[in-house]
Amino acid sequence: MKNLAALTAVLALAAGLAACTSPGSSTAPAAAKATTPTSGTETVSGKLTGSAAASDHPVFHLTLTGPVGITATIQLGPEVPQQGDLYTFHTAVGDLAVTLASAGTSTGDLKSAKTCLYALTTSVPFTVDGASSTGKFAGATGTGTAVFMFSGDDPKLSDGTCNTSRYAQASAKTSVATLTATIKLTVKL
Repeated sequence: MKNLAALTAVLALAAGLAACTSPGSSTAPAAAKATTPTSGTETVSGKLTGSAAASDHPVFHLTLTGPVGITATIQLGPEVPQQGDLYTFHTAVGDLAVTLASAGTSTGDLKSAKTCLYALTTSVPFTVDGASSTGKFAGATGTGTAVFMFSGDDPKLSDGTCNTSRYAQASAKTSVATLTATIKLTVKL
């Protein structure tokens, strides 16, 4: 009797497996939930102080508010932005990739000859790169402008004047950097 029950179970299992792999059946996952495009303004903001701001490769921890409100990180390098450069905002729900539309504009000057306070602002337009974006940002479209601001006391030269060369390392004690962006964004949520 045990053998008959075992044989019946094996036959039932075999029939079940055959049904799962037969030409008329499918093992494909159920259709994905339909997505609806959502548009709006995504605002991005973050601030660094001290040695984090003075770093040649600052890592910003950002707050995004808008269609995909979340937090993100992005690392910037010491190089001057160029048209076509790709930057990526990393989030828990995917990466938002953007391509610079131009090198942007930069303004900077010495604010105080006494403390050697220097301030720099760079504004760069960009386009959302939906093909390079992932997760909730995959296929996203849009345009925006990022603004990077930095201020800090430059070192003094031996003659007492301020070293304002591009490679002068600002004092970590006084350094502040902000990154903001406004993006007209369409995503498929």
